[in-house]
Amino acid sequence: MARYRILGAAMAALGLSLSACQQSGAVPASVIGITEPKSDSSGTPSGVVGDATQYYSGPAELAGYVSKFISDAAIQGVNVTSDMSGPQLSLRIASLDSYGSSVIGLCERSSNLRRVTLDPDFWNVVDETQRELLVHHELGHCVLSRGHRTEVLSSGLYASLMYPIIMRSSSYTSNYDYYQQELFQYAAQGQSSSDEDPNRITVHVCDVEELGRHDSIAESAVDTVGGR
Repeated sequence: MARYRILGAAMAALGLSLSACQQSGAVPASVIGITEPKSDSSGTPSGVVGDATQYYSGPAELAGYVSKFISDAAIQGVNVTSDMSGPQLSLRIASLDSYGSSVIGLCERSSNLRRVTLDPDFWNVVDETQRELLVHHELGHCVLSRGHRTEVLSSGLYASLMYPIIMRSSSYTSNYDYYQQELFQYAAQGQSSSDEDPNRITVHVCDVEELGRHDSIAESAVDTVGGR
């Protein structure tokens, strides 16, 4: 059961606004205009192509994940590179313990800030698919301007990679095409929020009960994200 940390006073002191994620019931995928994945579907993430270092500032080791995001967007007919500047996208691997021990990612965005932070406690122990999921999710916030989507499909799967809890790797790879379509096509339909003050950093904080063993992280971790 989700537990939302109350950080209002601290956020106010930093000039940040805070909102919590809301849960919602199961909905058919057809409601959002995308075909619901079949339980026996399968897919393999496409290979990383190109050099993305020109599109962000930060560790070179993250270039492959940014390249993958750009390539996946292009496959869906979306060019995201123009949305990685003004301000330029920056990425870093740094502790997010101040937000809570189960917080694994952060996107901070305003008119002069577009920064993704990945927590090393998660990043250093999970596989490549979980890393891809986290980067796609955070860039969904910082590049596509998407907020969280908490719908659950009638099949029981999360309706989106933008769900505030990172899904299992098997759920992602078995329904890969669906999740790629939803991430980029739903964003292209203009579903992102744009009515907030562009000069104000909005941070959405979601949390779950304290994580247990490391091998459960990939199934139950959540992230903190800031949208525009």
